[in-house]
Amino acid sequence: MKAIILLSLVCLANIVELVQANKHSNLHEWTHYKRQYGKIYETPEEDAQRFSLFLASKEFIRQHNANDQATFKMGLNHMSDWAPNERVMLRGRVRRRPNEQTRLSSNESKIDLFLEEEILANPAPVPVELDWRRVHDRVSAVGQQGDCGSDWAFAAAGVLEGQQVVRKFSEKLIPLSKQQLVECINDGYGCIAGYLDDALDDIVQMGGIMSEEDYPYVGFNERAGGCAFNESKSVMINLGHIDLPLNNDKVLKETVAKYGPVATLISPSDELHHYRSGIFTDSSHLCREDLDLAVLIVGYGTDPSDGDYWIVKNSWSSAWGEDGYFRIRPGTCGIGQESYIAKF
Repeated sequence: MKAIILLSLVCLANIVELVQANKHSNLHEWTHYKRQYGKIYETPEEDAQRFSLFLASKEFIRQHNANDQATFKMGLNHMSDWAPNERVMLRGRVRRRPNEQTRLSSNESKIDLFLEEEILANPAPVPVELDWRRVHDRVSAVGQQGDCGSDWAFAAAGVLEGQQVVRKFSEKLIPLSKQQLVECINDGYGCIAGYLDDALDDIVQMGGIMSEEDYPYVGFNERAGGCAFNESKSVMINLGHIDLPLNNDKVLKETVAKYGPVATLISPSDELHHYRSGIFTDSSHLCREDLDLAVLIVGYGTDPSDGDYWIVKNSWSSAWGEDGYFRIRPGTCGIGQESYIAKF
């Protein structure tokens, strides 16, 4: 009996020691995390709350990465101490308008004409793999939208940037102003939400879009004076937007190959917020129904083990994902269901 009691005490002591060691390790990681991402909290209470969110993210990531069948890895990033409602703020594309399907259907002749003349009639072969990042002056550096829901502005600007040099608006790629779109779109909601099609259409009405240098991004839309667009400093202008056919990966792939980067929508899950590398899939079925995150497809390819994927530019900083990009299996979380390009 004494031996059993002694053994129990030893086991209990070991458990306490492990708990203390784990607590010390977590606190050390927390200190390193805050230093790495420049995290400063106003009160000890907020620090404790953020620490709890950090631990929850860490465990969520650990469980996912323990699955050797997963096609992608997750990791800590600048959002790992955010609450779910704060991550939602990154998704600034409001839900589809009630008449969206009617509007798309009524626009079919314009879509078909554009596809026939600009893409389908183009005899150039569609390459097996493509990455516009490898082509000079087609893709700008990854941006950081902050806690402003301006993803739609980054995606719209990305479409135009991809056409800027090839359509001779400039001799080299000039990053375009996302802040102009956030503050000046007529039917937009600034950092709350926006429509990709409205953004591409309203640029025409405004008289063009300025450069990032002349109209820099600040990540909010309540500055004194509001819209500060200056048409004399416009870098380029388009003639509106084109809706690509819904749920048509074949046409989408051909458009990416023959036109350039394409803006599209996705319904991200919490797993995407923690994405680090690999081909993203919704194996856990965590994607929602709303297509409320706008991103930019800049290429595609095929992994010998995990199959086809899109190469996608996000606006969550180059410290997130694969240097600000992610690869995703076609059809995952609604990607490609609703896509847009600029008309010229």
